[in-house]
Amino acid sequence: MKIFYASDTHAAESTFRKFTNAGPFYKADIVIYGGDFVGKAVVPIIKTGEGYYEATYYGSTVRIKDERELPDLQKTLRDAGFYWVILSEEEIDRLNENDVERITKELQVQQIKEWTKLMDERFKKNGIPCVVTPGNDDPLYIDDYLNKMEYVKNGDGKIIEMNGFEILSLSYGHPTIFKYPRDISEEELAQKIDELAVQVKNMDKCIFNIHVPPRDTDLDQDTLYDEDLNPILDGDSLATGSVGSKAVAEAIKKYQPLLSLHGHVHPSRGISKIGRTICVNPGSNYDEIQLRGCLIDINDKGQVENPTLTSG
Repeated sequence: MKIFYASDTHAAESTFRKFTNAGPFYKADIVIYGGDFVGKAVVPIIKTGEGYYEATYYGSTVRIKDERELPDLQKTLRDAGFYWVILSEEEIDRLNENDVERITKELQVQQIKEWTKLMDERFKKNGIPCVVTPGNDDPLYIDDYLNKMEYVKNGDGKIIEMNGFEILSLSYGHPTIFKYPRDISEEELAQKIDELAVQVKNMDKCIFNIHVPPRDTDLDQDTLYDEDLNPILDGDSLATGSVGSKAVAEAIKKYQPLLSLHGHVHPSRGISKIGRTICVNPGSNYDEIQLRGCLIDINDKGQVENPTLTSG
């Protein structure tokens, strides 16, 4: 049996569409998604008094003189994981914090409605079972739309049996300085994992799909930030270190599932082992229209063989 796993598309349209086609492309029997659907920012496309359109992102400003070029800019933004909204200079000046929150929510909901519909249609058409979970960066209100899917299953907080395996999924993460919507204490996270793990009938055929990776592994190394969200320097370089969860690491050691799948830490792409458990973080390069994933073979004896990191 082949499992394809990916995570962290963060509103990047073309990267997500690649995910919905990854099952047949990799000849997978099951597809699993590890969380973080929504994007991190809205880019205003400002209609100026001179009739131009301007958008600033990645530190540069793009100016469009011909309205017919707008669709190309909008696609570029969506493929990079940005939401966009067209506003006049006067409307920009009137925006307050509540307006920004409202616009962001509206755009997130609009996209997740489109994405859940697309997932359901494509995975059903291809006849490939798919389990997804949100991530700790995802606001709770997107769950309403994930739960409405008929073919694709939102596994968050559940054990879903599929092709003879039990998939334990959890969106929540440990505390971070970024204060993501689903950040909870390590103690609460450990309790949530325990409450699910006791429902598992056979850990030999259990797959953990937990968004945040285990701490102090090759899967959780990232840039370190101070309390003001500034990168910490180590000499002339950025300081890096472990940013994963102690609760997740302890749960894997304790329960020893067959396989443990994680995302969240985009640059820490790799395959590791805790006891007998194969642990994976395929990383993410969503803003470059690149779907990073992992293709995992499980043989007839129920053993993991040849986990292969993919990119395309």
